[in-house]
Amino acid sequence: MRIAFVNCRIMPWGVLNVFKDLIESENFAETKIFTLFSDRKVLETRKWNIKVITALPKRINKLFLKFSKKRWILASILDYRNLMFFYIPLMKVLSRKIKKYNPQKVVISSFAIAKNLNFCKIDYNWKFNPQTMLYLHSPMQYIWSHYQEYTQKITWYKIKIFKAITPRLRNRDKKFIKYDEVFVNSKYTANLAKEIYKLNSKIKYPKIDDSFSNITINTNPNNYYIYVGRLVKFVKELDKIIDLFNEIQEPLIVMGSGPDEEYLKSIAKENIVFIWRIQDPVEKSKIIQNAKWLINITKESFGICTVEALLAGVPVFAYNDWASVELVDSDSGILVPNKNHETLIKSFSQFIEKSRDRQKIQDKARKLTGL
Repeated sequence: MRIAFVNCRIMPWGVLNVFKDLIESENFAETKIFTLFSDRKVLETRKWNIKVITALPKRINKLFLKFSKKRWILASILDYRNLMFFYIPLMKVLSRKIKKYNPQKVVISSFAIAKNLNFCKIDYNWKFNPQTMLYLHSPMQYIWSHYQEYTQKITWYKIKIFKAITPRLRNRDKKFIKYDEVFVNSKYTANLAKEIYKLNSKIKYPKIDDSFSNITINTNPNNYYIYVGRLVKFVKELDKIIDLFNEIQEPLIVMGSGPDEEYLKSIAKENIVFIWRIQDPVEKSKIIQNAKWLINITKESFGICTVEALLAGVPVFAYNDWASVELVDSDSGILVPNKNHETLIKSFSQFIEKSRDRQKIQDKARKLTGL
């Protein structure tokens, strides 16, 4: 069978790992990967090296990639996140490329726009009609769940464009609901898929790396807290976490990479250490295992790093909404009611007052994940 795999963009971190697992779970004789933007020409999985096809022309893709970590003036324009302003024409281009490839099946991994392929539209009338499977990590966060956060942080000319195109993107997004199978990564995402798209779905939790399946609990952790994820102000709220630790002066390790890295480093005090993205899962598990707590105040549609920490018996400082509510309780951490600076400081003080049974945390996490 010829299969086309589709992801919103090909870049490191959680969604990409889930995407690789989706690829590994399929049987195919021939395949290609289709995406809007990619940081590589070939995606390596455990079994295969698969060619990546982008909607962006190769030269423009290279240009966006070049400026992805720079603080030059052009970097604010040639930021891959600005591609959302061109989602509609780019998805039309991507749909045509997939049609030309002519796969028998299309497997879609979507956290933003990948679900909006032309042949998945409710009023679709092309002759091209492959079998389709959607794995929905989240409805497009920019225009739905995280809209308010984005309007607070987007500045300059972008905010006017963002507010102007959001209604059109929402109306268009609702029309792409034609799939043979739909899977989601949490109960929360399942409810959103039903509410926004009227889609019925099956819950399929992301696979957690085997390094966390039999990890040994450290009952005497080292004196540091840890953040794991992309280095971005949007969604991940890492700037708020840095502000918190700048004030409380506790040691924080930031494990990750991303487009806001230089800015975030510039506002961090000496008690905050950046260690880049750890690719070796064994090394990563050891760093998490030895931490006091994991700090993650994201509105998570699932939260792989949260589950990894819980499997290591590490308590989690999380946000009281979205999928974190499915994963974290009073025995395994604390759920902060909002992300105001004063609330974060107060919640942190409450967090450290209570000791937690790391073995109990791990046992609950194993039961939840089936490990």
